[in-house]
Amino acid sequence: MIAPFRHFGLKVVSVLLAVLLWMAVSGEETVERGLRVPLEMQQVPAGLELGGEAPALVDVRVRGGSGALSRMGAGDVVAVLDLHSVAPGQRLFQLTPEQVRAPFGIEVVQVMPATVALVFERSTTRQVPVVPAIDGTPASGYVVDEITADPKMVEVTGPESAVARVNEAVTGSVSIAEAAQSVTETVTVGFVDPLLRLKTPGASNVTVRVRIIRVRQ
Repeated sequence: MIAPFRHFGLKVVSVLLAVLLWMAVSGEETVERGLRVPLEMQQVPAGLELGGEAPALVDVRVRGGSGALSRMGAGDVVAVLDLHSVAPGQRLFQLTPEQVRAPFGIEVVQVMPATVALVFERSTTRQVPVVPAIDGTPASGYVVDEITADPKMVEVTGPESAVARVNEAVTGSVSIAEAAQSVTETVTVGFVDPLLRLKTPGASNVTVRVRIIRVRQ
């Protein structure tokens, strides 16, 4: 036999809580807010990469209850570009509210800019020489006899056009100011162009040796 009044107190409390929650939500003011959110690029085909800078952030306008908007945290709203079918060359992509991830109950009203232009190039790799950066001059009566780097060459990778332009990899500065003997230092190696990188990220250090000798009188 069903006992309709069993746990009657708990049922009443549950109903009251549901009513209070409904009143709180229904009485919440609906507002719009502008946000600057990350632009996330997904499924870039293997062998392709950006040939220029892409916008890291875009502006969106969202609408929802004031409480829901105030509870949003960093990263809750993200604009997403699906690039699985992209080909080399300049491409235009539409950014619509449907391409923005947002929490339940938050409506995306507008995305700015509405269009994003991106350039894609094939990725390539080649070897370039390491050119050490030397800072200062030796002590009086001493001169630089030889500068060497170990390794002498590194592999650079990146978009075709950027790789074709680069002639050398540069290092952090090695100071020889007032040096009266040879200097050996391990420094970071890299590239001025942000589109370029070392093919082997773990090979980011080189050993620079500056041979300093006394000038014969």
